[in-house]
Amino acid sequence: MSRLVALACTSIMVVAAPALCDAQIPTIQIDSITAAPDASSGFKPDSRLGLTTSLVGDTSVRHVINKADCETIKKTESAHIRLTWSWTNFSLSLTPPRYGVKIAPPGATCESTAMTESRADSGCIVIKSDQSFSSITPVGEFTDIDLNEVLGKTECASSEETDAKIYFIVSDPNTGIPNGATFTITIDTKAPSAPKINSIAAGNKNLKVAWEVIDEATTPFSRVYWSKITFPANAPSQATNRSELLTGASFQIAELENDQVYFVAVSSVDANDNESAAAEVVQASPVSVQDMWQYYKANGGASDGEFYGCGASPHHSQAPWALLVMLTICVGVIVRRRGTLLIIVLVVGSMSLPAARATAASPQTMSVDARFTNYEPMIDREFEATNGATPYADIMKEPALQWGASLDWRLWKGVGEFSAGLSIGYWSQKGKSRAYDGTASQDDTELVVVPITLDAVYRFTWLADKYDFPLVPYAKIGLAYGIWWAMDGTGEVSQWTGPDNKVYTGNGGVAGFHAVGGIRLLLDVFEPKAARGFDLEMGVNHSYVFIEVQRLALTNFGDAKALDLSDDLIVFGLAFDL
Repeated sequence: MSRLVALACTSIMVVAAPALCDAQIPTIQIDSITAAPDASSGFKPDSRLGLTTSLVGDTSVRHVINKADCETIKKTESAHIRLTWSWTNFSLSLTPPRYGVKIAPPGATCESTAMTESRADSGCIVIKSDQSFSSITPVGEFTDIDLNEVLGKTECASSEETDAKIYFIVSDPNTGIPNGATFTITIDTKAPSAPKINSIAAGNKNLKVAWEVIDEATTPFSRVYWSKITFPANAPSQATNRSELLTGASFQIAELENDQVYFVAVSSVDANDNESAAAEVVQASPVSVQDMWQYYKANGGASDGEFYGCGASPHHSQAPWALLVMLTICVGVIVRRRGTLLIIVLVVGSMSLPAARATAASPQTMSVDARFTNYEPMIDREFEATNGATPYADIMKEPALQWGASLDWRLWKGVGEFSAGLSIGYWSQKGKSRAYDGTASQDDTELVVVPITLDAVYRFTWLADKYDFPLVPYAKIGLAYGIWWAMDGTGEVSQWTGPDNKVYTGNGGVAGFHAVGGIRLLLDVFEPKAARGFDLEMGVNHSYVFIEVQRLALTNFGDAKALDLSDDLIVFGLAFDL
């Protein structure tokens, strides 16, 4: 008998005794929330209301009416939404289920399983009572809701957070037992505290605003407003410009006019998009300043921001990748002029077997290193014989760390070893742009240099090979190329307009050479067992620390119109033979 009842309850084609089927507790799913057909023209619910599919009671999905929504609803004649919903775990029956829908505005209560409301003073609003589903499969049902009834007596200026509830009561057609589910809408009209502006710094065509958020835990966003005309602090939206939502506590307003007064304010925005008023409206004016490149040119700097090749004419370019073209030219010159020598070296190298030291168990073909040094380009040297200006020292003040890496391949092994390789580095230094009165401004400026070298390398490894002597002296010589660019206070590549109205862009490339003398300290001798394991497991034959002295001559071989990126360097690093 029980088997027959089960079959009857799961088949729509079999008439079953309703009392024999198990009741199903309804799981209500909101399929969509849209504007109702009779809603006022232009009214559209915000996505904060949770317009996509969600299960009623799922706390991970929030349905929110914030202060701006509240104000829109209050002034809309028909702020009606349509809830399309389904009962997702219904019992099959030939009779459509019956349901009711009720609203409990803030401060009101509804009976959770009754389709009607017996208490006249409960404040509960019955929308539908004992209504039949449109079909025997209770999915895609819709109910129109007046959001003004959801708000009830809520005052949009009340600055509070309350809940309104929508009750769905479904009566199982097989048992007649009603069950309820509650859909909660959070009504949040509480604006966050206004942030405090800590500083506003004037730069070239920009203003940098910094502020302090009062309650970071509940206020994840901020927004900056600015305008040429003043606006009230309690209505910053009246400003003509605003930023996107910001997660930090500072913002640079760019593309402004120098010497123009701007009014600036900052608001806080909480997780429900409630926005505070501004604590104050401050005013500031961008000022004309000179960044690194502009200050260099204004002092009579000869470089025009060009990319130089190996003895070739300068090439104008707007992009740092022009370095690749220059390196190709350099390599072509070397191969054409020294092709015979390179062929001889390669043939000799191919006839020589790589020799391994006593501790090496894997073949050794190359060497790599990571290197660090303090670098300070000699940009000011070109002014020594003229006006004595020091544009680099005035702005950048001191050296900065350059880091890089090199790689070389062994070509020949004998009394020592010859290799050919290359290296690349990166260096940047920031300073403050100069105001026209000569003082430092609040505007940042940055100079970036990327040096690349092509090297011929000799290492005297004979003592280390034969006697495990831990010191390996070496020398390098080769071509070098330094690509550089200067940036203004907005992070863009700087430009300077000359007296002839010609625009000079602050980037370029300078060719030259470098020479190196150094010494490596073999670390294997201190931990031979660990070194052998490193070789067997990782293929690292030897490990070193090293120090070297480098003469970097980047002047395009003495060209007076090239930016002088030369320097004498002491380099430290860690190296590996592979």
